[in-house]
Amino acid sequence: MSESRSTGRGGSPCGKEHFPLASPMLDDPRPFYARARRDEPVFFSDSLGLWVVTRYEDVCAVAKDAARFSSLDSITPKAATTPPPPELLAELMKGFPLLPSLVDSDPPVHTRGRALVTKALSLRRLAAFEPILRDIATRLVDGFVAKGHVELVHAFAIALPGRFIVDLLGLPREHLDQVDRWTTNSTAIFAGHEPLPVLLEHARGFVAFQHYLADAIEDRRTTPRDDALSDIVTGAAALDPPFGVAELVNMLLQILFAGYETTAGLIAAAALELARDPELFAATRKDPAILPSIVEEVLRVASPIHAMYRTALEDVEVGGVPIKKGERLQIAYISANHDERRFEDPLRFDLRRTTPHLAFGHGIHYCIGAPLARLEGRIALEVLTQRLPGLRLVPDQTFSYFPSATARRLESLELAWDPPG
Repeated sequence: MSESRSTGRGGSPCGKEHFPLASPMLDDPRPFYARARRDEPVFFSDSLGLWVVTRYEDVCAVAKDAARFSSLDSITPKAATTPPPPELLAELMKGFPLLPSLVDSDPPVHTRGRALVTKALSLRRLAAFEPILRDIATRLVDGFVAKGHVELVHAFAIALPGRFIVDLLGLPREHLDQVDRWTTNSTAIFAGHEPLPVLLEHARGFVAFQHYLADAIEDRRTTPRDDALSDIVTGAAALDPPFGVAELVNMLLQILFAGYETTAGLIAAAALELARDPELFAATRKDPAILPSIVEEVLRVASPIHAMYRTALEDVEVGGVPIKKGERLQIAYISANHDERRFEDPLRFDLRRTTPHLAFGHGIHYCIGAPLARLEGRIALEVLTQRLPGLRLVPDQTFSYFPSATARRLESLELAWDPPG
């Protein structure tokens, strides 16, 4: 691991300025992380109460070392959170307990759960996904192409993976709008940025979603079908010991979150890149074969999962900095993906890069849905570039990002194009 000049717990220059959920870092964290990689590649964040790891080499080292760094509570900076108000906790207790699942678990729980989802996202199923995704993307564009303008994040970037994940799990399509609202509830309840009455409404929706998924699980137990949910439920029943309903509900919630938020972040960021670069857009319309390279570079630049979290299981050293057993770390993927030591001129959008990015993580928690996300991104961009000639940004808009401890996604993106006819 690389040498560090961190000044220790608290009081470090970078640690005092690390506010990832507020401007200016929320708008563009890259300048801050560039300075941190240079001056304090491992520093203690006063705002989050944990260590932040910024360099590619060190992020990889932590991410792949499951023996010394636990992934329990890896989705949120737990040390910086406060207990929910009693009223909110009372609503949440009407649902199922929040249990470790795929992303936020260690072996052997992680190993067992990953095996279930691997089967559900098998190459056999992946091969059948392309026409389904293309049909969904085409129908979405049909709904706004004649207007000549759209707010793309909600009309397409979120809607495409949202509709697909419903099909993937075999949930009724007529439930899509409700599932979309519930997924918004699930995300908002843990962001915690809204007044208590609003959070209580989100909590009721989240609990209703949990019970809806539990009913779907019970239905597949009695009547298995040819869908990913049946594969998961059937596989879970064969484990020793078998996964219970609460464990499966938590797994499905993580699958749905990953299916919505991270892929939506990828699609929105890619559309932004194409809309502000006429030459790249024209090249893509002429030769769609470059789309996989565009998807990879967008994943690096945008880093839809910008950070994850770990807990030290023993006294360790990261980047020359001693970390005590039990202390928390943020592994900043978006910083690692812009590390000058790995990516020449990292702010440049360059389709010729060969260094692997870390947008899907590293080690045993490498994103199991990476092939599906790449497929969704490619098809989304194919449909957008072929159906929306002259794609461009609507002038004078401000780009803001949804405040999240893990996912980085544009809140809105106004686009215009040359309408048909």
